[in-house]
Amino acid sequence: MILSHMQIEYIENSLSLHGVTSKDLRDDLLDHICTYIEARNSNDFNASYQEALQKFGGYNSFQNLQRESIHQRFVKQALTIHKLKFSFGVLVIVLLIIGFVFQIMHWPYANAWLLSAILVAALVILPIHCYAQYKKSIHHHC
Repeated sequence: MILSHMQIEYIENSLSLHGVTSKDLRDDLLDHICTYIEARNSNDFNASYQEALQKFGGYNSFQNLQRESIHQRFVKQALTIHKLKFSFGVLVIVLLIIGFVFQIMHWPYANAWLLSAILVAALVILPIHCYAQYKKSIHHHC
C-alpha cells in the first residue's frame, strides 16, 4: 500500500495531538509507522494504522520515548557543563599555584597570576555553575 500525502499528514497530526512535541522524534515515528503500513499488503489504511500503533507500543509509549529522549539530552548537556566546570577549575588551581609560587619567590606579576585565577573563577566558573543549577531546576520541574 502506498500512502497518500493526506494519510501521511493525518499520521503526523495524530502524533502531534497525542503529545509527541519533539520534531525529531515525531519525524522518526512518522517514518517508522509509514514504512510499516506501506510494507503491509492491506488496502485498509485505518486498520493498518491501528496495527502499526499497537506494534510500536501506542501513544503512551511515544510519550515515554519523548520523556526519555528529553532526559538523555539533559544528561548529555549536564555532562558537558560538568566537564567545562572541571576544566576551568583545573585552570584556576594552576593559576593559583603559579601565583603563590611567584608570591613566595617575590617574582614580578604574582598579583597578576592570582588576579587572573580570581577572574576565571568569578567570570567563567560561577556563571557556568549558575546556568547548570538553573537547567537542573527546570528539568526537575518537568
